[in-house]
Amino acid sequence: MAGPEPDEVARKLIIIKYEVVQALATPPILRMAYEKWSESDQQQFRIKMQQAADGLSDSLRKLGLWEFMTDKEVKFFLTHPLDLTQQQIVNASWRMESVMTLMWALGIIPEMLPFDHQAKPDLMKQIPHEKISNFFISAKLLDEKTIEKSRSLAELWQWRSRTRELIEEKRPFPAELPQFKSYDEIVRFSAKAANEKDSLEIIDEDFAAIGKAYRDLTDEEWSLIRSIAFERHFALNWLCGYAPDNRWDETPTDT
Repeated sequence: MAGPEPDEVARKLIIIKYEVVQALATPPILRMAYEKWSESDQQQFRIKMQQAADGLSDSLRKLGLWEFMTDKEVKFFLTHPLDLTQQQIVNASWRMESVMTLMWALGIIPEMLPFDHQAKPDLMKQIPHEKISNFFISAKLLDEKTIEKSRSLAELWQWRSRTRELIEEKRPFPAELPQFKSYDEIVRFSAKAANEKDSLEIIDEDFAAIGKAYRDLTDEEWSLIRSIAFERHFALNWLCGYAPDNRWDETPTDT
């Protein structure tokens, strides 16, 4: 499977950077306040927000990136920020994890954060913002083995998330795995194996997350760790050529 070329990765990084910027400009608290304003104030603010959004779209066009965007990305940037659905905003905000992953793959940052640490927007300050065309031309990726190793680890973290989901839903344990008696037993076995093979930090024979065993995470903590794993797994699968013809939106995240 041939993944995207370095210049494609650099272009995608800039595109999703702008996606995150757009999402950050429309936080939920702003929407709630907006709904209580007078009609006149709302109209003026809509104009102001549209101008800001147009500025982002113009930048993408000037950088020659519009033609490289997916249909979903084009739709996102052509929609007035206040008309974006809450899910669109949430999805775009979580792309910060993809931003960090691509930054790492391009050698902009030396390493990715652990899977129990969320990437922060300040990280984007390290992305080149001048002579972007040179950035596309000179872009280089880390070697395939290094990226694949990270992809495999992200897949493992997402597998752990989905295994907890099966436990939470009280799904019957599959009969085709006679060597194990429960999902928890598989988790303990897999955690110990990953600890020995890849030095995965474990607590009580489970993935260590936020200083505790994964099984002991609160629902809120689990939601955070699950989203981190999904977004990084998505970006790394794309980097490793798992998406059909490297189409970003069609990247699978099976485990």
